[in-house]
This record gives sequence, structure tokens and C-alpha cells, in this order.
Amino acid sequence: MVVTFYIKDGTSQGDAQCETFYRTDRGSWVIQGKRRGDKVGAQLIGLAADETFCEMSDPTMDRFVRHYVRERYGVDLN
Repeated sequence: MVVTFYIKDGTSQGDAQCETFYRTDRGSWVIQGKRRGDKVGAQLIGLAADETFCEMSDPTMDRFVRHYVRERYGVDLN
């Protein structure tokens, strides 16, 4: 799998850890985010042993959707 940077939280500063989306060459997304532990993982439905999860903030998701819609449909949601 090859990943390519797509977008990150617009409020992040430099190299500070933040939620980041990467596009893959397999038509999927790799999402970098903070670990939330076993208690959260236990609440997810059907999480297999080789799967993981991360929490995505509203500002990051908003930025992702706006970027995605502009790139895919040519529509600026501002």
C-alpha cells in the first residue's frame, strides 16, 4: 500500500500531532489520530483484531468534507 498526504486539521501547528487523512493507492483512507484505548474500542461493533480506530474532530471532518466536495464536484461550500 502507498499512502499520500491528503489533508490535516487546519488549526494544527507545524509538526504537532493532529488528525491527518492519507489517500491510498487502493481507493481507501488511512487516518492518523489520537489513541482512545480499549474502553472505546470495546464499544465499536465488529472491530476485528487487525483493525484500529481513531477519533476525528468536527473541525477536521468539516475541512475534509469541504476539500472533498471542491475536489470531486467542483463546488465550494464556503
